[in-house]
Amino acid sequence: MMEQEVVIRRLEPKLCGDWLYFFDNIAFQDHQDWAFCYCLEGHLDPKTQEEWTDVKERREKAVELIQAGEMQGYLAYRADKVIGWCNVNERKNYRYLTEMFRKIGYQADEAEDIRVKAVFCFLIAPDYRGKGVAQSLLKRVCEDAAQEGYAYVEAYPFADDQLEFQYHGTSGMYGRNGFKEAADLQYVKVMRKELGTQNQTHV
Repeated sequence: MMEQEVVIRRLEPKLCGDWLYFFDNIAFQDHQDWAFCYCLEGHLDPKTQEEWTDVKERREKAVELIQAGEMQGYLAYRADKVIGWCNVNERKNYRYLTEMFRKIGYQADEAEDIRVKAVFCFLIAPDYRGKGVAQSLLKRVCEDAAQEGYAYVEAYPFADDQLEFQYHGTSGMYGRNGFKEAADLQYVKVMRKELGTQNQTHV
């Protein structure tokens, strides 16, 4: 697929119907056992994420977060059809990340006032995987984050690149797009791209 064939749109409440149709009918055609997720993992604490598997309730919660502007990200369209999704937000807004980092004792090395945009996950329609959709989404994320004054874009690919599920994106994709490894947390790696929007030195 050529990159110009994909149109990237920022998620907003008026696109909630498109987002739901993608999750309800397209995203998990080949993995129905994952269809309960509705991309809530990053927004929940780890215990709740593990225990809360009611599809209807999770779907309702996702709609609530989208309407409130708390779930953020980008939809990839081709011919007015959603073919991909990237969940991205300010890092401090992901409860799952902040609690997991605290649990394992990981502390990012930048000052508290430095803004970091976090890429939590990608979901690509089965027929469009491996065709550059995720990379198109990532490119838009980085472009917008730079314009919005973020110092870094950060991502958390699984350390084992042989896992079937790579919904955090792969280390290879991030490396090809200017990300560097900032930390190895055994299960996941922290990959970071400096955007050049901050001039101060971070310790």
